[in-house]
Amino acid sequence: MNHSGNALAVKKGRAVASYFRRTSAKINLSNVARFLSAIMLTLLVTKLAHATGTDLLSSQNTTVNSTFGSGSSLVKWFYIAEIIMGLFIYIKARSPLVFVGIVMAIIFTRVAFGIAS
Repeated sequence: MNHSGNALAVKKGRAVASYFRRTSAKINLSNVARFLSAIMLTLLVTKLAHATGTDLLSSQNTTVNSTFGSGSSLVKWFYIAEIIMGLFIYIKARSPLVFVGIVMAIIFTRVAFGIAS
C-alpha cells in the first residue's frame, strides 16, 4: 500500500496505521499520572481564579472619576491640545479635512474618558 506521490515523495498509508499501532499497545502509568496531574492543576487554577477578596482601591473611585471623568480639567486640556495640534496640521497641510479629524478626535476623547470614569 506504499505509493510514492507528489513532489515531496511522501509514502501514503502508513501514518494512521502506525499511530494506532503505537497507542493500542498498553497504558503507560507515567502518562496516566501526567494526565491526572494536569487535570488537578487545572482544577486548582480555576478554584484560585474564583477566589473572592476585598477591593483595596475602591476608596479611590471618586479621585479617578474627578481626574479622568467627563468634565474634569484633564479632559479640557486634551481638548485644547487637540485644537492646537489640529490648527498646526492645518497650517502644514492646508486641507479642510483636518477639521473633520479634530471633531473625530474630540468624539473619541469624549467616549474614552466616559469609559474611564
